[in-house]
Amino acid sequence: MSWVSIDYDRCNSCGICVQGCPRCFRKDGEDIAVHADENCCALCGHCVSLCPLGAIEHRNMDMTNFMEISKRRLIETDDFIQFIRERRTHRHFTNQTIPKKDLEKLLDTVRYTPTGGNAQSVEIILVQNPMKRKRLSDLTVDHIADVAIEYAKKLEELKAGNKGTPEEIVQTERMVRFGEMLEKARGAGHDPVFYNAPAVAIFHSTVQTVTPKDNCVIASTTMGLLARTMGLETTYIALFENASKAYQPIMDELKLPEGNQVFSVLVIGYPQFTFFRTVDRRPIRTRWE
Repeated sequence: MSWVSIDYDRCNSCGICVQGCPRCFRKDGEDIAVHADENCCALCGHCVSLCPLGAIEHRNMDMTNFMEISKRRLIETDDFIQFIRERRTHRHFTNQTIPKKDLEKLLDTVRYTPTGGNAQSVEIILVQNPMKRKRLSDLTVDHIADVAIEYAKKLEELKAGNKGTPEEIVQTERMVRFGEMLEKARGAGHDPVFYNAPAVAIFHSTVQTVTPKDNCVIASTTMGLLARTMGLETTYIALFENASKAYQPIMDELKLPEGNQVFSVLVIGYPQFTFFRTVDRRPIRTRWE
């Protein structure tokens, strides 16, 4: 049985659905014919959304969640550019708790972000428990400290044998200092990974999809921008993302579904500091063709 049906009392055979989804729709004489199943339908919902007369129904999707789109412009271009420019990376947060309804709104909105092949494979772990956050932070620091020890050994070998390029030596020294810095910060009672943020969003996905990293980054970027409309600010924590892929104790703690990896991480909270100016950035290197 087809997942999609057409109400022919409403349909005027305009053919927009055929143009929008030729895999499932076709012209059959003067009428439109459709057959949608797992072999051709990606559950994108475009057929329902494109029909100007509301003549298409998808049995595998919530038809009550297809809301009519207003024709008004939702936000002015220059206002949105300013909104993007005012976004800053925040690593200092107040102790104010984020209302559950706001977190639920952030999580629910993310499901509407695009994914490669409409895989909808993004999953999220939302960490609010301070003890859980500290365990994940400590494991990350433990991993970086272990890596720093190996780099310290490598540095001794490079210097003793007069080997390695100057750039390699500088990079190795930087990694050693970074590990020492994280351990020192933790020893002083700080959280050098998640900055004691009241919420940590860990975006993960199965690797068995075409664009797992892109899917999670698009989702986290959308969440970060939406959070700003609620007075919240965020920053990306690549340190934890990278550590999770290299350190099994972190994966043991996360208990991800088999075959999933972490691809983006956000800390979320009410900012302690206020920025009064946008900042400068280098122009994007562009080649016009």
